[in-house]
Amino acid sequence: MLPRFMVIVGGTHVRFVCVSDFLTSTIDNWLHTTTHLTTLRFYGPVNSSREDIGIPEWVYYQAGFKALDSCNETLTASLPPNVSSAPLPCSLDQSLDLANVVNPPFVYLTLGKGISQTTGNFNGLNFTSQLEGEKENTATPYQVVTHSHNGVNHSLFFYPDAAIEYDVPGLGQHAGIDFVANTTSMMTKCTFATQECDIRDDLVNSRPYNISIPFHCYDDFSGNLGQTPLTGHERAQGWNMSFYELVDGSPRNIPVQAQSNPFHFYAATAVNSIDFQDFQNESNLEEGRPGNGSLVDAGLGFTAFALDCYATIYDVSYSLINGSFSEFNTTQSSPQKASIIKAPLQVGFGQYQLYLDASIAVLANNDSVADTMSQSFSQVAMALASGVFDFDNNTKQRERYDAYVTRVHKAPLIYLVTVCLVYSVFGMVMAVMAFYLRRTPEVREQQASEILVNGI
Repeated sequence: MLPRFMVIVGGTHVRFVCVSDFLTSTIDNWLHTTTHLTTLRFYGPVNSSREDIGIPEWVYYQAGFKALDSCNETLTASLPPNVSSAPLPCSLDQSLDLANVVNPPFVYLTLGKGISQTTGNFNGLNFTSQLEGEKENTATPYQVVTHSHNGVNHSLFFYPDAAIEYDVPGLGQHAGIDFVANTTSMMTKCTFATQECDIRDDLVNSRPYNISIPFHCYDDFSGNLGQTPLTGHERAQGWNMSFYELVDGSPRNIPVQAQSNPFHFYAATAVNSIDFQDFQNESNLEEGRPGNGSLVDAGLGFTAFALDCYATIYDVSYSLINGSFSEFNTTQSSPQKASIIKAPLQVGFGQYQLYLDASIAVLANNDSVADTMSQSFSQVAMALASGVFDFDNNTKQRERYDAYVTRVHKAPLIYLVTVCLVYSVFGMVMAVMAFYLRRTPEVREQQASEILVNGI
C-alpha cells in the first residue's frame, strides 16, 4: 500500500513542478516586459532655514519682495489736514528740484526689459540668457509678471531666477526649489469713458501736423489730445491722465500725497496706429462695432478713447510649485502702501510706454482695448515703483529633484512571489514527508532488498 502512495506523491510532485515552472517562466517574462525606467520627483523636507534643509547655496533664493526701510515713514505716515503739504511718497526722489523716481536706471531697465508676458512654467525659461543679461546690466532680476487669480489679473513683483533648475551629479536632474514667498501686486479695472469725456474731432482747427482733439471728462480734467500736456514729467502728446476722488458724486483731482486703496484715475488718448475705419472693418470686438462709441474717429488717421479706471494694491502670499504658481492669497494693502505704487504714475512717469501700449492695443485688435490697458497700467505702475522694493526671505521652501527609478508593476510581481512561496512550501512539505517515510518498516525493507539485489 505504501509504495503505491509513494508513486502517487511522486507523480503529483512532478506535475506540480512542471506547472510551477511554466507559471514562473510566464510571469517572469511578464514582469520583465512591463518593467521599465521612469523618472520620479523627490522632495526634501519643508523648512524656512537653508541650513536645516541641507541644500547647496546655489539652490536657495530670496524670492519674496518687500518695501525698503526708507519707505517706513511713508508706510506709517498719517496725512495732515492739508494733504498736499505732506512729504512725497518714498517712490519719488525729492533730492532734486524736480522729483524723479528712485533709482531711475534700474526702474527704466525694469520698465523696458522686466515686464514679462510669461505666466507659468518659469523653470522652462532661458536662464543662461537671463543671467548673462543681468551681469551686463541689460536685464533685471526683478520682473513684473501677471497672474490670473479667480478671473482677476494681478501684476506682481517676481524673481524668475528662483525657478531655475540644475542637473547635479549625485543629486538628480532638474534640481531646484519650491517655495512660499510674499510680494506685492496691482489689479486694475478700466471701463470706457469716451462719451462721458466728450472726445471728438475738431477738423476745423486741425492741420496735418497740428491736430485738435478736445476732451472734457470733468472740470479738473480737460484739454486737447493734439497738444502736449501741461503737466506730467514725460508729457507724451496724445496722452493725458488724472487721478481723482469722488466728492458729492463728482470727480475732483487729488494730490500725489493722497492715500487711498483702491484709487481712481482717468486716461484719455488719441493714437494713430490704425485708421478708425480700418479698425471697424477688421474688428470683432464690441468696441469696434459702428455706433458703439467706445472708440471714436478723431480725424486725420487718429483713433481716440478715454478710460475710467480703479486700481487696488494687494499684499500677496504665493507658492511656486514645479515652476508655476499654486497657492495665491491676497490681502488688500494699506492706503500708505498704495500711494507708493501710485505716485510715479500720477506725476507722469511711464506715459510713453502707456501711449505705446494703447497704440498696440488698438492695432492688435485681439482683446478689449479696456482690458489690455488695464493690464498695462498695472505692469507699468509696478515697474515704476520697483526702485523701492527689494528681495525678502522665503517663508517656506523645499528641495526637489528628479531621479531615474525602475518601475515594477504590482500584478506580475505579486504573482511571481506567490508562486515562489507556494513552490517553497510544497518543497518543504515533500521534504518532511520524505523524512517521515524513510523511517517506516516498509521503506527500510524496500531499501534492504535493493541493497541485496545490488550486492548480488
